[in-house]
Amino acid sequence: MLDKTLKRIDVLHHELKALRYILDNFHSGKLPPAALPPREDFLSDQTREIYDAILQAQSREAAEERIGEMHLDEVDVPSFLRLSGEHYYTYPALVHERAVALRAGTLRIEVA
Repeated sequence: MLDKTLKRIDVLHHELKALRYILDNFHSGKLPPAALPPREDFLSDQTREIYDAILQAQSREAAEERIGEMHLDEVDVPSFLRLSGEHYYTYPALVHERAVALRAGTLRIEVA
């Protein structure tokens, strides 16, 4: 049974907040790999590309450099890099929870 519908833009914003938190905390060891949502939980190719850049980089600085070179249609990369992910600690779990709900059919993404 369908419980809720989300707008695609809201999903993108929440995924970007999760990624910002991951970028700020992954390479410093504050966010263990087990706490990361799986790659497939990110719904857009663009957020998966950022996720890959963060996890594959040797450092936060290297990840930021790689992300800074990206040209993404739906993401303002300079703004993303300027933000702080300090207060976004709940978003990685939210991304995972929503992906589980989408797969279960209790959540759907609104078609524009």
